[in-house]
Amino acid sequence: MKQVDSSQAVRMRYDPCQIFAQSKSPAGLYARKKWLGEAESPAWQNDFNETVASLLDGQSADGSWSQSPVETIRRLFGLHLTVRERTGDIEQALKWLIGQVLTGDLSGTYFDDIPPAALRELPFVNARQSLLLVCATLFLASVFQLENDERIQAHCRLLSRWLVAQEENDEVWPEKSNILRAFIVFPASARDSGTQSLVSALEHQQKPSGLWPAPIPFFLTVNVLAHLDDESARRQWRKALPLLSGAQQKDGAWGGEDREWNTFLVVHALKNKHCL
Repeated sequence: MKQVDSSQAVRMRYDPCQIFAQSKSPAGLYARKKWLGEAESPAWQNDFNETVASLLDGQSADGSWSQSPVETIRRLFGLHLTVRERTGDIEQALKWLIGQVLTGDLSGTYFDDIPPAALRELPFVNARQSLLLVCATLFLASVFQLENDERIQAHCRLLSRWLVAQEENDEVWPEKSNILRAFIVFPASARDSGTQSLVSALEHQQKPSGLWPAPIPFFLTVNVLAHLDDESARRQWRKALPLLSGAQQKDGAWGGEDREWNTFLVVHALKNKHCL
């Protein structure tokens, strides 16, 4: 059973959910449904239908969007936050993505470089493209209940071995962050010894202020830690929580750019830790 963290005594100063009011983004619709209780309102239903139609628009017969792994990942993640369940369109897109990305190699160079803007409002950071695409594909396969596919399991094992080989390498934290994000949705991988070592290494990187040094992404890391239930993750969460409280802006949001997305990551973490 997941423990209720004692850090719930720290409270946010302002209502963080107000930034999602009337939002039509996938994250905003999720927040309005789950946290603002709007799922039965006609306004939410209309906005939901409009956004889902936009996400599905332009899907090719092969299941992809523009034969682009990155664009297909973007659409699938948006559908994960909105539709939630695996539909025929989603299954077709996943089949295409898995066939394109999970080729048994973590060093492929088939795809063009990924521009940072293409990763906005995705739970991944810009990193080695082959690893990034694999991590995003594994994450989506798991959240849409395809985690038992042999190709998925084989690539989880590949990533675990990669983590062991790079354990002492502090120059690949973006890649490690993406692997950790992928693994938290796989119970077996989340308990893997390589994952546990990675979480411990992350703790050694955390500063007394609660921050992690660049390039470790703060809001994404806070969100990941809220999904882990080991002592190292709890210690890091407790250290970061006062910083979250102090950095919250008067409108309830966090961050200078991508404020809705950053706030979504924080609120999702707070809800998961029963702190909000």
